[in-house]
Amino acid sequence: MDNCTAAERADFRTRILRLAWPAIVENLLHTMVGIVDTAMVGRLGAAALAAVGLGNQINHLGLTIFSALATGSTALVARHIGAREPERARDVARQSLILGVFVSGAVMLIFLTSARGLVGFLFRRAEVGVLDQAAGYVRIVSLAMILNYFLIVINAVLRGAGNTKTPMQITALVNVINIIGNTVFIYGVGPVPALGVAGAALGTAISQACGGILALRVLCRDELLGLRPADSFRPDWDIIRRIANIGVPAGVEQGMLRVGQLFYTMIISSLGTISYAAHQVALNAESLSFMPGAGFAVAATTLVGQNLGAGQPDDAERAGKVGRNMGMLVMSAMGIVFFLFPGPIVRIFSQDPEVIALAVVCLRLVAVAQPSLAVWMILAGGLRGAGDTRSIMGMVMVSFLGVRVGLAYLLALRLGLGLVGAWIAMVADLFLRSILIQLRFRRGEWKLVKV
Repeated sequence: MDNCTAAERADFRTRILRLAWPAIVENLLHTMVGIVDTAMVGRLGAAALAAVGLGNQINHLGLTIFSALATGSTALVARHIGAREPERARDVARQSLILGVFVSGAVMLIFLTSARGLVGFLFRRAEVGVLDQAAGYVRIVSLAMILNYFLIVINAVLRGAGNTKTPMQITALVNVINIIGNTVFIYGVGPVPALGVAGAALGTAISQACGGILALRVLCRDELLGLRPADSFRPDWDIIRRIANIGVPAGVEQGMLRVGQLFYTMIISSLGTISYAAHQVALNAESLSFMPGAGFAVAATTLVGQNLGAGQPDDAERAGKVGRNMGMLVMSAMGIVFFLFPGPIVRIFSQDPEVIALAVVCLRLVAVAQPSLAVWMILAGGLRGAGDTRSIMGMVMVSFLGVRVGLAYLLALRLGLGLVGAWIAMVADLFLRSILIQLRFRRGEWKLVKV
């Protein structure tokens, strides 16, 4: 690989695995939060399952902003760690928290006051009862918004510094608390009444709040990045501007993804409750494949950023390529499992025969796109580590909005293919994005991005 010896390749693989495996486990645990919610609520019926799905679509709009700030923080921390500038990395971590308090607080207030109007406007064709439950879900989860921001951005800062084990451990605790909370509040235990969808929201909010508190405690005690009483907590506009230069395009990209996903969800929700429930089940089943892809993407983000900070752009490129190849191998194997054994997987999430039959078809469709999904996730992680978020934004605009949403409308509604047509559009989008990002990474302009 690019004049790299066998020993050097082995060293890259070792370094990537050292960073990737805790991130893979973390994503497994993080995914389990959604899976547990879906599996437990799924036993309440298709309407409850649809309500949680629609509510999460709104909550993800807030997470878009948080992810943008986290992307900027990760890239800057990785650069400063690579350049052996721990004090500047610590400044970035502190300013990320300061900025986030105001941003997450604003998002929380909007969601608390406007939840019913948002779900009613975006999903007006859904049943009224589903919309009411979805709005309640949004309001309850919003109560933990600021602490959830701390959880997201602190984990991102730690990863930028090369620490992927601590975020894994924090997420493990969040997952355990979520399972306990769901069991107690969804079905009722002892004096606690069964709250159904509201119980799922309460369990999620409590787990996120606990995770945020723990993450803040970890950051305060971290030897490299830890907050100190003597630190200034006034906004540093130069650092905030640098975070924004990376984070704003990442936020626009995530915003386009969320808006596109909303339009995509509006198309699917108009197909009826059974189709939307099957869509949620298939998405949760497919999310199992995100774990290795997200793990290798974290490794690519960290190593690309740190190597660029250390003035070693060729090593940054090799890190991206090795991570891509390893991730493709693992996710291709998962695609084979999805294609051959979809039934047992989707039955984890629903016992409704109509939902199962439709979800099986969708899971088989997306199985063939797993290698493309791996390429997109991991190389996008590498470009984010370089601070090259504008190029990713452009690809999302062309492929997700232009292909997935446009083609879904054509196939699902105009040509009458229903949910299957919408998932064919998803597969086409993933193939195109993998081609576009391969071309961008190969050209190498990302090595020259200034952060």
